[in-house]
Amino acid sequence: MPFSYHKPTSTKCELCDELNESDQASAIIDSHSGKASSANNFPFHNWYNFVLGYSPEFPMFMIEREKIVPTDTVLDPFMGTGTTLVCCKSLGIPSQGIDANDFMVDVARAKLNWQIDVRVLRNYLHEIVERAEEEFSKYNWYSSNQGLSAQLPLTAILNDGQTDVRQFVAQRRPKMLEERYISNKPLAKAYIIGDLIDSQVIEPEVKHLFEIALTAIIVPISNIRYGPGFGVVKPKEDVDVLKIFTAKISTIIKDIEQVTPQQKRTRADVVLGDSRSLGSQFAPNSVKLMITSPPYPGDHEYTKHTRLELIFRGYARNLNEFRTIKQRLLCSSTTNLYKDDDDKLTVLEFESIQNITALISSRLERDKATSGFEKLYTKLVWEYFGGMYKTLSECFHVLQSGGKIALLVSDSHAFKMVHIQTAEILQEIGLKLGYVTPEIILWQRKSTTSHAYMLLENVLILTKP
Repeated sequence: MPFSYHKPTSTKCELCDELNESDQASAIIDSHSGKASSANNFPFHNWYNFVLGYSPEFPMFMIEREKIVPTDTVLDPFMGTGTTLVCCKSLGIPSQGIDANDFMVDVARAKLNWQIDVRVLRNYLHEIVERAEEEFSKYNWYSSNQGLSAQLPLTAILNDGQTDVRQFVAQRRPKMLEERYISNKPLAKAYIIGDLIDSQVIEPEVKHLFEIALTAIIVPISNIRYGPGFGVVKPKEDVDVLKIFTAKISTIIKDIEQVTPQQKRTRADVVLGDSRSLGSQFAPNSVKLMITSPPYPGDHEYTKHTRLELIFRGYARNLNEFRTIKQRLLCSSTTNLYKDDDDKLTVLEFESIQNITALISSRLERDKATSGFEKLYTKLVWEYFGGMYKTLSECFHVLQSGGKIALLVSDSHAFKMVHIQTAEILQEIGLKLGYVTPEIILWQRKSTTSHAYMLLENVLILTKP
């Protein structure tokens, strides 16, 4: 599970040098100083921030550029936590989305439920806070040092008849949620708060929102950090979980208070499924614009970036359950490749992909690469673009005539420092499928942690004739 960093076998990229010398284009986004823009500073979007997600600046840019109005429909075939759909709902534009990750779908549904009465949320929060403090006092937290939670008075810890929190956690902690990922005390408090949420007799939508808010703080109270890879930091013995949870709900209440009646009424449909079978979920010729940021061939495995949440929520607590989710995902990592994958069969004729995989193979041979993951690099590239071929084909049928799909994708150096121009190859695939008038717009230049080059993140726009 831990993220392992491997230095690139080459630090120089001739294609990057060539692109930098010839590049005179101004990026749409140039205010992030090479850091990828995120949704963390935007209302509603920051209820849960996915480290590999994108900023609402992108869908807002496309909606304005294409002059989308409330009589149109927007669809996101790689919805994630609903960034595009939240933007549409805020503008009164109907939207639809699909994602393969159960937790992402759960979050999107919560983010898009603006009908909840904030008075109910406040009362529910008040009840949980009062009862949580009482429940915390029933446990022996086995320490009286500075790691002890601020909301527990010393007298509450020394009382007889208390349950040792370690015993409580041992009975509840899933095997895959190891103590080095999240310490006993923060996890115990999260479970206690979760039990209080479950015990409340209240509307399912409200309960669901509180469950998502609790799950959204699991990484902040854990020993896990993303950069963007998965990393374990020095363990925190204790965290004021109740304070963090209360702050999250307070943020949600503040955002919902600003919602207008029209925004509440605006439709936003969320589906769990595989984008490669989009046509089985959405009507043909029904969508004016698709806005999405699909995975790109950067060896990021998306269940790894939501692993704590998936385990805590009970969606996946063993390898087989994780495999079920990963097989719905478009292949973008060596860790979600499987023996019977065959998406590559759709793109074998593309010379650009042949050249990339040949170069990766030559560098593997040159470096005498022997690791199992390295040997899968070329298969991953083939499967990724094959999966995108299938997705773009499905999108073509769902789009209206004259409709467009806008894809935010980054170049990649993930495999032996071989430069993959993702947007350019997807443009080739789009033209093969019958899309017309392709455009590639520079969105931003992104710095990376493994080399000195700035990679281009582009918006590829394809039109259905």
